[in-house]
Amino acid sequence: MKDDKEFEQLLQQDAAELKRLMHEDTGLKDYLSEGFNSRFNWIMKIAYLMAVVLTVCIFYTGYQFLTVTAEHQVFWGVLLILAFQAQVATKIWIFMETGRNHTAREIRKLELRLAQRQQAQR
Repeated sequence: MKDDKEFEQLLQQDAAELKRLMHEDTGLKDYLSEGFNSRFNWIMKIAYLMAVVLTVCIFYTGYQFLTVTAEHQVFWGVLLILAFQAQVATKIWIFMETGRNHTAREIRKLELRLAQRQQAQR
């Protein structure tokens, strides 16, 4: 009887801790800001700046592609495709770095919880 109550109490504590952790960072803004929580946050700033510059390039080359004569459309079309591909690559890198930082933070949290649990059992 005593073991069942202890077990139920442990389950309730784990459920409460899990609920608290799940509500900790819930938004896209919190997730994207995770990329800036590393030693190399300046690289992330440069990547976001590059993404903005490439967006401007896409709009400019797209406008030029639609407004120039037919003999110049190939040139502007190729530039438009290159700018788009560069922006896609930049954004993929941003999301990969953000995901890596988020995963590393979650692993550190898990290590901390395991260490706390081991100390509590001693």
